[in-house]
Amino acid sequence: MTPQPKVQKSQRLPRGALDRDTVIAAALEIADRDGLSGVTMARVAEALGGSPMSLYRHLNDKQELLDAVVDLALSESPRIAQDGRPWRVRLEEFASESRLNALRHPALIEIHLENTVRGPGAAAVGLDVIDLLHQAGFDEDSSIRAFMALRNYLLGAMAWEVSRFRGGGEEFAHQVSDTFVHEDTPVDSPLRRLGEVLSVDPEGQFMFGLDRLLDGFETELRRIKRKAGQKQ
Repeated sequence: MTPQPKVQKSQRLPRGALDRDTVIAAALEIADRDGLSGVTMARVAEALGGSPMSLYRHLNDKQELLDAVVDLALSESPRIAQDGRPWRVRLEEFASESRLNALRHPALIEIHLENTVRGPGAAAVGLDVIDLLHQAGFDEDSSIRAFMALRNYLLGAMAWEVSRFRGGGEEFAHQVSDTFVHEDTPVDSPLRRLGEVLSVDPEGQFMFGLDRLLDGFETELRRIKRKAGQKQ
């Protein structure tokens, strides 16, 4: 087994200076840099200049630590704006800010995909989106389904970008080309331009997919309103 790289030790904290928030922030920093597998009680303690046992005064186990890490990352993402703008504008803003938050905290995507996310932060975000859709005119079932469709798009798009774009545009282009282009790919195939096109404007690609999804939401909302009008 390959040994995990050690986190550089910070200056040892004075006795009693360690608190829950400090532990969680240190764990998020490790997760963003090294992934979830890099987060252990021992490594977090080492980063803080303490002992693993000192962490158990603030957290019961690693799962509680991971739940707290995702809540911290989510807390930095602005919530759905509670104003009078159209629902689509607010959803686009939320999605765009969620993407930026994922780029700041790559661990957030891994936590969502690999773990059962619990905690008030994750629940609040979901309720915000569902409430906005319900207020826009979606019925309860459609609001839930639309939220899940949006969530799945965001997770997929952000996971793809985070995992492939960390090395910069040139490396991203090579990775995309290696995925889709092979020796027997025709010279004039549009697949040969995938890396070039996507590496130039990853945000544009994200927004293109988001806009098409929200177009579908608007179509569904019109259908719901027509159906409601027919019943009156």
